[in-house]
Amino acid sequence: MPLVNNGISLCKLHHAAFDKYFIGIRPDYAIEVRKDVLDEEDGPMLIHGLKDLNGKTIILPSPQSLSPDPELLERRYEEFRSF
Repeated sequence: MPLVNNGISLCKLHHAAFDKYFIGIRPDYAIEVRKDVLDEEDGPMLIHGLKDLNGKTIILPSPQSLSPDPELLERRYEEFRSF
């Protein structure tokens, strides 16, 4: 059964980047861009589309009960760190 706290609303670009582990979201809701992506030189779309997200935090819904579950983010973040 789908649960709201197991979801994150992302545009197509960021959804694909999340699925491919180019970006990860830490349990404290901070976005992390994979180091090799940060080191890549590929023009303004990469800079503004992904690199600029590094260190920013996601916008959380109100009420907070609809926020992503930090434990579920932790599991996914550990997968991200293995890449």
